[in-house]
Amino acid sequence: MKVELLGTYGGSTNTNFLTSFLIDDYLAVDAGCLTQALSLERQRKITDVLVSHTHLDHTLSLPFLADNMFGEKQEPIRIWASNTVIAALKLHIFNEVTWPDFSRLPNLDNPTIVFCPLEAEVPVTIGNLIVTPIDVNHVVPTQGFLIECPATSSSLLYTADTTNTDRLWEIANMQENLKAIIADCSFPNAYAELARLSGHMTPEMLGRDLAKLHKKCPILVYHLKPMFEDLLIEELNALGVPDMHVTLQSKTFTW
Repeated sequence: MKVELLGTYGGSTNTNFLTSFLIDDYLAVDAGCLTQALSLERQRKITDVLVSHTHLDHTLSLPFLADNMFGEKQEPIRIWASNTVIAALKLHIFNEVTWPDFSRLPNLDNPTIVFCPLEAEVPVTIGNLIVTPIDVNHVVPTQGFLIECPATSSSLLYTADTTNTDRLWEIANMQENLKAIIADCSFPNAYAELARLSGHMTPEMLGRDLAKLHKKCPILVYHLKPMFEDLLIEELNALGVPDMHVTLQSKTFTW
């Protein structure tokens, strides 16, 4: 399983890209920066996109990916998300006002995208991977994802945007071959109340949740707010968590 961290930030600048990961060249996880980070040739290889929730930092490039791939692919791109997220994408983005409805273009028999519903903790097979959505604790309905690769007996857990939660870590502890966890940490410790109200983590809050993890694996921290990056790195390093990685954008991991 090859995991490319295309964008790992919770804010946007000319060097800080919004959240998007790419697995094995074909499965995108969230769509904050897919069209900014990938060439058209690489965008054509994407067959499926997992969308954790509706916020723009996780969906911003999705309409542009559809636009770029209009008439370019034999099969539609499958957009996987909860029914709530799918309904919101249809209502607020692909609504013929904000953006054309590419689930109906060029026509109903040959759409550019199709929506595929996910149910919490019900695994689905997407290509050579198995994906299990997990409800997490954000301000809008949000799912993290357990992504398993049977061919390499490896799995990856993505928390998506969440504040302190329990079920996610229970599921993490059940995995025999967990290779890494991609975990939210957005605000410095002094902003704990803002983090809680906005459904995010501070380093101290993340440390409390990591204490629920009873196995060792790399912790890949994402969603740092760019204006707080230096302080966040300092506070995360102060946790003393073994094998924690913070500066991740454009890095690739293979398990």
